[in-house]
Amino acid sequence: MLERVFHWLSGYVEFQVEGDGARVFTVAAKRGLGLWGFRRVRGKARARMKPRDYKKFRYACRRCQATSRITQKRGAPFQLGRLWKRKGLLLGAVCGIGLYVFLSGFLWGVEVTGTERTTPRQVFQAAEKRGVFVGAPKARLRPKSAGQGILSDLPELSWVSVNTDGCFAQVAVKEGEPVPHVEEAGELSNIVADREGQVVEIEAYQGRPEVELGETVVAGQLLISGLYQEKPDPYGPQPEKLFQRAGPARGRVIAETYREFTVQAGSWESRRVEEGRQSALWAEVFGLRIPLGLWSRPPEGARVWREVSRASLLGVELPLALEREETVLLREERRSLTEEEQREAALRKLRESQKASLPKGSSIKEEKLEFGFADGMCILNAKCRCLEDIARLQIISVE
Repeated sequence: MLERVFHWLSGYVEFQVEGDGARVFTVAAKRGLGLWGFRRVRGKARARMKPRDYKKFRYACRRCQATSRITQKRGAPFQLGRLWKRKGLLLGAVCGIGLYVFLSGFLWGVEVTGTERTTPRQVFQAAEKRGVFVGAPKARLRPKSAGQGILSDLPELSWVSVNTDGCFAQVAVKEGEPVPHVEEAGELSNIVADREGQVVEIEAYQGRPEVELGETVVAGQLLISGLYQEKPDPYGPQPEKLFQRAGPARGRVIAETYREFTVQAGSWESRRVEEGRQSALWAEVFGLRIPLGLWSRPPEGARVWREVSRASLLGVELPLALEREETVLLREERRSLTEEEQREAALRKLRESQKASLPKGSSIKEEKLEFGFADGMCILNAKCRCLEDIARLQIISVE
């Protein structure tokens, strides 16, 4: 085996002798020429020898009135010689190896695992700030410090580990348990009415209701008491000691309330209309955006959106992408509104005002709208009967 490796590294020629092959090989051996690999092919003798000895072997052939012809040239020197003649192939191989070494120095993919309540996008954004993103140089990557940085940026995580496998990185996270709300020990509170209304529903989770269904209450009136004493049955046996409670009050009280809203809408409307479009192409290579053509910064106020098409191989996204940027140029335009359009604009403002003023979960049971026009303005007055939660927590401080 070692002999075959040595012959391949030094190179050898295989030749064919036409004539008295045995006599030729005997003369060559007496002259000290090394021969091996003797065999016959179609009645003609063949053998192998080093290239530098072949000229001497041809002298032995002439002496024995025989001829020889090289059939094969094998070994590393001949392989390198053929490659050297094909300089383009050799250059391509060198460039390919160099490109492979260069591309191996970047991250080709980042994966996030272990998220439940936290979105992967949040983890990707925090990882990008710490140098973990597609196209990041591996030489600058510090997995331990990157994991600590992500953990500090996302306090809802309890553990982060950045692991690398070749040209890919994995950000493994573990979320901490949400901290339960702990009420302060000894907290005393009541629930009072935030505004006046007629009670239609009471849900007391803690404490005792102090109002009845259908009762009309005023702002500040006690609805659910957290401090109360047991009321004994006047017709039953009287207890020796009445039960007393002092703690927090929790619950909700739905009431029918009355509200008035007043909004105004002008007779002119400013809107932005399209006056032209621009498009540009970008190539993204390892996080570097390269414009494909002339590019100018979009003017202020323009609407811009981007469409990114990423290259993938065997289901793995590559750090190569083509981005199309579309810019819509806008200009301000003023136009007068008709009375009907002013009514619609005032109604939209009314809904926005109602949404901002009413508590979450409220509804409007009945409303009366009154439109009026003065000095080019549309004035809308709304009288509403609403169903809303009027409960407001009132902390009782004990000194």
